Amino acid sequence: MNNQIKTNFKKTITVFKQWNRKGYAVFNSLHRVIKITTLTLSYSIVLLPLQVLSQIDSTITKNLDLEEVVVSAQKSPVLYSQLSRMLTTVTDEEIKNLPVTSVNDLLEHFSGIDIRQRGVNGIQSDISIRGGSFDQNLILLNGVNISDPQTGHHSLNLPVDLNSIERIEILEGPGSRVFGPNAFSGAINIITNQSDNNYTKAQFTAGDFRLFAGNVATSYKIGKTKHFLSFSKSNSKGYMKNTDFDQYNMFYNSNYNSEVGKIDFQLGYSNKEFGANSFYTPAYPDQFEETKTTFASLRFETGDKIKLIPVVYYRRHQDRFELFRYDPASWYTGHNYHLTDIYGIKIDSRISTNLGVTAFGAEIRSENIWSNVLGNVTGDTISAIGESEGFYTRKYSRTISNYFLEHSLELGQFSMSAGVLSSWVSEDDFDFTFYPGVDLGYTLNKRFRVYATVNKSLRLPTFTDLFYNGPSNIGNPDLKPEEAWSYELGIKYNTKIMESSISYFYRDATNVIEWVRPQNASVDDKWETQNLTHVETNGITFRGKINVSKWSIQNMIFSYAWLHQNASASTELLETKYSMNHLKHNLIININQSIWRNLTLSWVLKYQDRAGSYLKYDISSNMYVGEQAFSPYWLVDAKANYNLGLFTIFSEVSNVFNKEYIDIGNLEMPGRWFKAGFNVQIGY
Repeated sequence: MNNQIKTNFKKTITVFKQWNRKGYAVFNSLHRVIKITTLTLSYSIVLLPLQVLSQIDSTITKNLDLEEVVVSAQKSPVLYSQLSRMLTTVTDEEIKNLPVTSVNDLLEHFSGIDIRQRGVNGIQSDISIRGGSFDQNLILLNGVNISDPQTGHHSLNLPVDLNSIERIEILEGPGSRVFGPNAFSGAINIITNQSDNNYTKAQFTAGDFRLFAGNVATSYKIGKTKHFLSFSKSNSKGYMKNTDFDQYNMFYNSNYNSEVGKIDFQLGYSNKEFGANSFYTPAYPDQFEETKTTFASLRFETGDKIKLIPVVYYRRHQDRFELFRYDPASWYTGHNYHLTDIYGIKIDSRISTNLGVTAFGAEIRSENIWSNVLGNVTGDTISAIGESEGFYTRKYSRTISNYFLEHSLELGQFSMSAGVLSSWVSEDDFDFTFYPGVDLGYTLNKRFRVYATVNKSLRLPTFTDLFYNGPSNIGNPDLKPEEAWSYELGIKYNTKIMESSISYFYRDATNVIEWVRPQNASVDDKWETQNLTHVETNGITFRGKINVSKWSIQNMIFSYAWLHQNASASTELLETKYSMNHLKHNLIININQSIWRNLTLSWVLKYQDRAGSYLKYDISSNMYVGEQAFSPYWLVDAKANYNLGLFTIFSEVSNVFNKEYIDIGNLEMPGRWFKAGFNVQIGY
């Protein structure tokens, strides 16, 4: 990928002849003179301002510090100095050091994200970015949208585990004009193996509550093709009654490099079975659920100055929900069965000139559901796929088409990226809506960069929002999409010792979809989905990393987020079920230590203070006993690694001090949980 040339000045110049699409984003480099001749880029979560490419036809030489550019030999280029957004990248090394066992656990270690876990070990979590709801963010796998249209509860049903992930990119703030609908408050891109090396690796973990987890992954390159295959499985008897789980994932990725371009194919499958103790109501604790997720995509990339990237993708999600796992009530008529199919095709194009980079493209996405609960009545009874006793009596379909245009440029120390998304949804009587935005940045000097952004975003109602009618809920098929204007100001400060950023943002959201009911309603009154007049969100986020390298401490990472929300309705005072239960304060401190030789230790301290309250349920009397405010709490997690070359032995403890806490009302989270295991990697 690069050649090193010795000069008369005894400096090393790295000449990057061509970038290929082997990462979808952020990368690492060294302090040196970088000479960039040709850059060929892929479209991903961090390709927001691409100003550096504005002189793709000429040869430019710059002195770039580590703070200004992060480069890795296997990853597509992004100049950190030109990135006018709040973005966090988590590498595989960081993932290995953190005391986490799933993607859900990992994301909880970043202050801009609120993970409210229903089931541990990646079973089910509601993810919120900057105070948004669990339906207001977009999840991507290797740059392809895998979000669930039925409900955001299923968006993290991923066909990969941590051992298969090379890095995760977290975009805080709206991304609709770049990624399309539902990137309302943020987006997360999960990137799997991008290495050109041949290897096989495995990891096995055992722990309290009869936990077992194992995964195996292999990467092999044959000529111009590269193949990656992984399998993982985990199960546990659960930390309390009806919290057991059994799940497995399979994932395959291959790519082929030819003279015409590059072809990338991925295929994944996930299966989860779990006791859902009080997941959706504490009145019936013996709930049970099984989900199956199938995902596939095919991507082609060709061109140089004019780049074309067509993508086709498919996602199927099956869900069986049992309100009664054991001894159903006499009035219970049967389980809920859902199947969603998503078909999509997208083409991205980019043209690079001396005036900057112009990106444009289109996407058509079809979202469909078959169910015995959600959708319009069909008049027929259809046997549920893969369920001997299941059936579908309802269905619903919608088509979404998106068209985007964006231009990025760099003028000295100033950079700009501006664009617009035009979206049409078949539910909206053929009306096009437009979502513009602009990101501006200015580099003050080698250490400081300031930026400002203004963006409009949207979120479509889920099928649950539209149609779910249950013992305590009423759906609304006439819901409109949510919309929001977001404004952000930020500053980044980077030196060899410290990397930091701080930002202030304000989001004014209208037609926000919420489950609401009148204030002072009785416990028997149902929640109904409505479009609130608007929800205002103010927030401050801070992240700092100090590279200490003293007293056995390698580095310390501090992140903090403060949020304040105000929700109001146009006609009456309403209480909301989800939107006002955000984290007011979220502080996370991560300390990494080198204890002795190959022994390392990682500590994570978390402080969370949640706004709002919940209706407390007393199990002994089987009744609700009044409103209960969320209590703030501290948590401490720890992990030790001992490297033996091919083998690494590790042990970790979550909730070290056995703290009692809840993320969601009436759902008790596990206490102290000890885990230990080893991993091995063999290259060949």
